[in-house]
Amino acid sequence: MNWKSVTALKAAVAVCMVLVVAVAAGAPWIIGWYAEIRDILPNAQTAILICYYLCAIPALIALFYMLKLLRQIKLKRPFDKASPNYLSMISWCCLAVAGICAVGGIWYPPLFFVCASMLFLFLAVRVVCSCFVAAAKLQEENDLTV
Repeated sequence: MNWKSVTALKAAVAVCMVLVVAVAAGAPWIIGWYAEIRDILPNAQTAILICYYLCAIPALIALFYMLKLLRQIKLKRPFDKASPNYLSMISWCCLAVAGICAVGGIWYPPLFFVCASMLFLFLAVRVVCSCFVAAAKLQEENDLTV
């Protein structure tokens, strides 16, 4: 991966972090506007708002670990022992969001789609994490070879 790609990805992750915080600041207004358009009941509005605030925390954590992983890639150490740990944290954040949305889906059923998407993402990142664990072991063996 070239430097420009890593730099662009780091910038995109940083923008996403800013957007998560900005949307959190304006969430009551945004959800109120959305509720008017979709004619959503007040308890569903509250569920959406609570779910967003609760999901913002693991989302920011996952984005932070994405930055750390991109840093490893930029340093040309993608298969360092730390990389699988970063991917593992990202996957657990996906699972946390899935759990939050599963509960929120009781009051606002479209959140079940977010739950299903995040469960799929959890599984996909776990598979990638397993690949990185194997690659890290191979890298370690390769580094010890004279």
